[in-house]
Amino acid sequence: MRRRWRRIARLSVDGVFDFDGLLRADIVPDSVLRAAADVAVDAQKKTARGMLKGKYATGKLADSISADRVRRTKDGKSVQVVFKGTRTRGKNKKSTTRNAEIAFVNEFGKRGQPPRPFIQRANEQCKDAAIEAAAKEYDKWLESMGF
Repeated sequence: MRRRWRRIARLSVDGVFDFDGLLRADIVPDSVLRAAADVAVDAQKKTARGMLKGKYATGKLADSISADRVRRTKDGKSVQVVFKGTRTRGKNKKSTTRNAEIAFVNEFGKRGQPPRPFIQRANEQCKDAAIEAAAKEYDKWLESMGF
């Protein structure tokens, strides 16, 4: 009779938390997400200011770009780059418009106004820098945990 041996590889780590936890999105510190978001915010502000043209260009849209707080999602954590605030518009300055709406129209255009996709351009230009900034923060965090 022939015996079959079954070999099972197991990895076990004692310490603050297990190795599998290093790869979970909900364990990653907020500073990693903030680092990437800060790079994206800077790039979007720079690109928005670079596209300013005409008498209606005030720079208020670029100033309204910021990173929101880190939020928990069903997949882990996320941070959004947002356009905060509103501004008055029109001749009588009675109506208000959210900066997010103005950014949308600038990005995608409307009838009689061609699109100026500053968000897409900025995100494409800064994606490597954002990943690098997040990786540096992640490495710092791993070192602080003793890895």
